[in-house]
Amino acid sequence: MLMKPLYSILVGGALVLSGAAASAANLWEGVKAPSSQPSASIGQYTNGCLSGAEQMPLRGEGFQLMRTGRDRHYGNPALIGFLKDFSTQVAQQGLGQLQIGDMSMARGGPFSYGHRSHQLGLDADIWYSQDERALTRPLTPWERDNIAAVPLADAKAHRLIEANWDQRTPRILRLASEDPRVERIFVHPTIKRELCASAGNANAWLRKIRPWWGHNYHFHVRLACPAGDKNCVPQQPVLNAPCGDDLDWWFSDEFYAQLRGTAPPKPQVTPKPTPPPMPQQCTQVLRAP
Repeated sequence: MLMKPLYSILVGGALVLSGAAASAANLWEGVKAPSSQPSASIGQYTNGCLSGAEQMPLRGEGFQLMRTGRDRHYGNPALIGFLKDFSTQVAQQGLGQLQIGDMSMARGGPFSYGHRSHQLGLDADIWYSQDERALTRPLTPWERDNIAAVPLADAKAHRLIEANWDQRTPRILRLASEDPRVERIFVHPTIKRELCASAGNANAWLRKIRPWWGHNYHFHVRLACPAGDKNCVPQQPVLNAPCGDDLDWWFSDEFYAQLRGTAPPKPQVTPKPTPPPMPQQCTQVLRAP
C-alpha cells in the first residue's frame, strides 16, 4: 500500500517556499510585469520561475477569470494556449463556462500563501462550480474577487457532497485529461473515487487525474514542460493504474488516523533539510526589465 505521511499531504498545499524566497518580503510578488526575455519555464514546479510570461485575458470564449485581485493570471504561452483551447471546447460542447482561478505570478516564483507549486507558469486552478452570473455576462471586479466557489467534497468529513455534484464535471475533466499537453490533474480523493465508480472499466483517461489533499473547490491542471524549455524539470510520468492502490490509500485506516490526528507522531528529523536554492537563471528573471 502506498504510504503518505500526513506531513507530505499537508505540504502539498502549504506555505512552503524555497531558499531566500521564503522571506517575509517576497520579491516575486513585488514584480508586477513579465520579464522582457524569451518565454521559458525554469526549474521545478515547486521551485522555479517564469520568463517572458503572457497574461491571460479577463474573459473569452468559454471562460472568465476569478480572484483577479491576487494578480496571479500569468503563464507560459503554452498554458495560455491550452486554457483558451480547453475553454473553447467546453463552450462548444455545451458544458458551460470555465471559471479560472490562480495561475502564476508575472515572473513565476513562490507565493507567500496558497500554493507550493504554480511557480513555472504551467499550473492553473479551475473551479468545479459555474456561477450563473458568469454564464450570462461579464463579472464585475467585485464579483470576480468575492463570488464563492461551491465545493464538491467535504474536506473535513472526507466525503462527496452529492447535492453539489454537477454531471458536467466528469466530461470537463475528461476533456482536460485527454489533452496531450496535460501532465496531471489534481482533484479531491472523494471526487476521484466518484469518477472511478462512474467510469467502470473505461477508465484509462483517469490515469492523469491524481487524488490529492484539498482540491474540493477546484481542480488543478498541470501541463508538461513545453518542448524546447531545456531548463524546465519534468515530472516522472504517471504509471499507476487509473483507479488503483494509490486511490485506495486515501480511504484506509492509516489515512483516517492521520486525518483525525490519532496516528503515532513521526520522529522529528534534526536538523531539518535545507531547502534547495532556486535555479540560478531565476536571479536573472527577477532582475530583468
